[in-house]
Amino acid sequence: MRISKILLAAAATALSFNAGAQVKGWLADSVLSRFCVDINARGGLLTHDMTAANTLGNYLNAVNSNTGSLRFNNAWSAGGELQLGYFFGNKRHWGLGLGVSYYKQAADISLENFHVEYQSTDFKGNIFRQLVTANSLTEKVDMTSINIPLVLKYKNRFSKRWGFTADAGAVYNVQMENSWKTDASFNYEAIYKLVNDVPVYDNATTPDPGDYFMTIAKYLEHNPGIDVQKYLDNLHAQGYNVGMNVKPTTNSGKVNYTSGSIGLLLKPSFNLFLSDAVALDLGAYFNYQPYKNDAQQGYKLTNNTGEYTSVLKSVSKANAQSYGANIGVRIFFGRPKDRDHDGVIDRKDLCPDDSGSVLFQGCPDSDGDGIVDKNDSCPKVKGIAKFYGCPDSDGDGIQDKEDECPFVKGLVQFKGCPDRDGDGIPDKDDDCPDKKGLPQFHGCPDTDGDGLPDNVDDCPTVAGPISNRGCPEEKKDTVRVEIEADVNAPIMFDLNKITIKAESLPTLQKAAKLLSTGQETTITIDGHTDATGADDYNYGLSLMRAKAVKTMLVAMGADPKKIHIKGYGEKRPVATNKTREGRAKNRRATMKLK
Repeated sequence: MRISKILLAAAATALSFNAGAQVKGWLADSVLSRFCVDINARGGLLTHDMTAANTLGNYLNAVNSNTGSLRFNNAWSAGGELQLGYFFGNKRHWGLGLGVSYYKQAADISLENFHVEYQSTDFKGNIFRQLVTANSLTEKVDMTSINIPLVLKYKNRFSKRWGFTADAGAVYNVQMENSWKTDASFNYEAIYKLVNDVPVYDNATTPDPGDYFMTIAKYLEHNPGIDVQKYLDNLHAQGYNVGMNVKPTTNSGKVNYTSGSIGLLLKPSFNLFLSDAVALDLGAYFNYQPYKNDAQQGYKLTNNTGEYTSVLKSVSKANAQSYGANIGVRIFFGRPKDRDHDGVIDRKDLCPDDSGSVLFQGCPDSDGDGIVDKNDSCPKVKGIAKFYGCPDSDGDGIQDKEDECPFVKGLVQFKGCPDRDGDGIPDKDDDCPDKKGLPQFHGCPDTDGDGLPDNVDDCPTVAGPISNRGCPEEKKDTVRVEIEADVNAPIMFDLNKITIKAESLPTLQKAAKLLSTGQETTITIDGHTDATGADDYNYGLSLMRAKAVKTMLVAMGADPKKIHIKGYGEKRPVATNKTREGRAKNRRATMKLK
């Protein structure tokens, strides 16, 4: 039974495979048909644990006797099986199988040390001591059996090509037939004892030396070198039951064991799937089958010269164990339809015409966000369940398609845009996003209340007329006016460039000179673009142009603390964006002195 333990361990190891993954393009166990046909071919080795009945009692008054010991050698087994399987449950891993199997087996059965001495009666009715010894006795046996297996089945498909399967259960024997052929030979000898001239049976362990011996040993003792075979042949011709190297007159026959025994079958193996409907079965098998024989009544292997009864008839029971390789094919039939070939049968597929995932009952999830396409408002972009599959990139609770600032976290009341200074004006519309201001000044404050917002008021803390840019008249001198007029000239840029043109350098030098004085003068640089390109891109480009101007001013000696930059993108054009000339005028940066 060591082999059976090994096979059970192998099966347990294979059962530990993780087969939970489902791959698009092949059917899982739960989708495969419940019904299958298994066709198996088997071949391997055979062992027989034979128990011979005690038949010595069938030899009258036996002494010095041994009916011999059986040896089972050179055995092999081959066979086939046809089985119908049915798998139950939702996952269809477990099932039952019923079928029929046929085995053809062969072996050499030898009988060793056969020697019997017993009371017999000769052709004249005289009692004598019969001695029979087997010289060589081997039967070549061909065994055929028909069985009905009833097994518990297991299967687990864990990839497109591979799966594990196992059968374990009972095997009912219907027929066991043994055909034998032998080359046996025997020596038949006799001892006669006379008491008052009357033949009697000498049952002593050592015969009386005064007995009449028709034996090989006694003849050679008195006639060394003389042909003993001829001597015994002559006696046999006279009617005595003696002979040397006598072959049976019948050297072949059949012995059927009692049918109806129940055995055990184990078959662990791997499946190689050629398609969803056909798989090869590659593995091992172990078959245990006990047999009984009730034909020993009055059994004698041989009695008279030339008689022979097979040693198989002396067997009272035999435990046959065959094991080896199994190769077969499994065919699933009645497979349910799966018209989109996604591994989910149509009757369980919520999207039978769209190839999807087993996880979502056959429906696709194109963006992989865990929301099937038919329920996903944004099926091509990964999103979240809260917004029916649409994204919220900045995580502000407003989905991107409704968020005017989808990449910056903002407020619901401003459609997802931020208001950093909390003045009620979203940053995208606020000219002063970091200072709380007024709506009429686009979010900028008017600290001195002179009607000019601080960002364009040259004297933001002292009230002054608008005509004098918010400064009192006495605060503005002639030199400043001249410099301011030059500084107000726009700095122009080429398409999609931030490089300052040479003709703008004089303007920047005057602005740098003014900023390098000790006066309380600051400058705001506004960057602008034309309408070419996306809004987000243009906004970034306008900031980069303003930053380029600031970098140049600092390089010319200006105090960087007095320089502020802003970007407006394409929002404040000075000319139409419909013409080349108009777009060129809009690609600019302007400076405002305070």
